[in-house]
Amino acid sequence: MKQTKGENVFVATNYLILTIITFVIIIPFWYVISVSVTPYHIFSEKDGLILFPTSFSLEYYAYLLKEGSLIFAAYGNTIRNTAGGVLLALFLTTTAAYALAEKKLPGRRILMLYFIFTMLFKGGMIPTYITIKQLGLLNTNYVLILVMAYSAFNMIIMKSFFEGIPESLRESASMDGASELRVLWQIVLPLSKPVIATIGLLYLVVYWNDFFNAMLYVTDWHKAPVQLVLRTIIASSSLPPELLEAAGATPPPTIGIQMAAIVIVALPMMLIYPFIQKHFEQGMLIGSVKG
Repeated sequence: MKQTKGENVFVATNYLILTIITFVIIIPFWYVISVSVTPYHIFSEKDGLILFPTSFSLEYYAYLLKEGSLIFAAYGNTIRNTAGGVLLALFLTTTAAYALAEKKLPGRRILMLYFIFTMLFKGGMIPTYITIKQLGLLNTNYVLILVMAYSAFNMIIMKSFFEGIPESLRESASMDGASELRVLWQIVLPLSKPVIATIGLLYLVVYWNDFFNAMLYVTDWHKAPVQLVLRTIIASSSLPPELLEAAGATPPPTIGIQMAAIVIVALPMMLIYPFIQKHFEQGMLIGSVKG
């Protein structure tokens, strides 16, 4: 079907706007990468205006990734927190959503109101800190996993998806003697890959990018996630003493360290996201009209 002149103008305008937005997003990342691989004397000569590096150096990365560096320990902590947190959060979210998707569950409405209440009203920072302190979780390897291990919003999304699965499938499996756990594992979960991938990605991003909870509950730098190290490097405009001691060498200029740290922290998510993007796009249709 031939497009009208107005439609052609509309499409061209959309492409132009999207192109501008793309450049606005890409240019800052490209600048960070360029500065991180440019020697400091060239950076100074050009007054920091570097879009295309004319000289290449990995001195900032070599300093940050030196053996025994705090970055390695922080990366290990982040990977542990993210992997353990996502698995625990998916387990809690999936089991709660499956139970609440069952219309015959006694007290179902009361339980739903309880979960919704937690979305509207929270205990607050200080009561939460006191609770975690009384539980003996401060400055432990588990606090950053447990403190974000459940989201009522994500549970409601998953519950809505489970309710869209034909009830006859679960009923037939139950009549054949399958337990609820077996129905969930062998019937519901294989049909729920899009929503699991979507919710898992949301939890993954939250755990990977978290630094605020680490500021509150972790004081030992050997247990701190990499995001907290990055935040300290950028916010203080200087290297934390713990990083200087771990590296054990005269540090390069701070601006290069900051840019290299940003690349090191952001790179894993940039590499992972393209492989799970299709699942995320499918999950975005959850709750839409089915036909």
